[in-house]
Amino acid sequence: MWTDELRAPALPIWEAVYTHPYILGLADGSLPPSAFRYFVGQDAAYLKDFSRVLAMLAVKSPYRHHERTWLAHAETVHTVEQELHRELAPTLGLDPATLADTTPGPVTAAYADHLVRTAYDRTYPVLVAAVLPCYWIYREVGLRLQDATPDYTPYRDWIATYAGDAYGQSVTEALAMAEEAGARAAASDHGEAVRAFYASSRYEWLFWEQAWSEERSLKTGSWPAIPPR
Repeated sequence: MWTDELRAPALPIWEAVYTHPYILGLADGSLPPSAFRYFVGQDAAYLKDFSRVLAMLAVKSPYRHHERTWLAHAETVHTVEQELHRELAPTLGLDPATLADTTPGPVTAAYADHLVRTAYDRTYPVLVAAVLPCYWIYREVGLRLQDATPDYTPYRDWIATYAGDAYGQSVTEALAMAEEAGARAAASDHGEAVRAFYASSRYEWLFWEQAWSEERSLKTGSWPAIPPR
């Protein structure tokens, strides 16, 4: 399957995500609330650009059914996931009205720039590959943590969202569209798609690390190593 071919080079990074201290702390409840607050703010900032990229996918898609689905997903980002942030915000001491105006952190900005540049400069199959890790990794994390019972309610709510059926359906749709795009992609797109998928996977790991350290590891120049390309 095309999606498995995309993911194969990035699997070591995905394994590093699953064992990241942020994820482990989310599961057992030991994650500092300040790190989770930072994550929620950065996620809200990131989703502003991610929803625009999904709309760009609809524009670039040569398939009408893909167009409709990507537009629906873009709307979902504004409703379901943003609603999750609004529900979490009061518990975390955040202002729901200003959450989406959070200043992007360095990884957030770089990840969004990667996606937007891909949207403008690359073909439809390559852009599909670039957005896929955001869908797929969160689903895998949600499923791996679905039996976790952290004492902190916001952590349980977050896990339930990404382990839930509604989010799972969105991921299933994204994977199906990726398979169709890959089956019809030009041979020259394959290498670009693998690189785009890998880059997004790396940014996903860095996004967790940014939240875990609340940018401290970037400021001190001590980012832990992740598997090289």
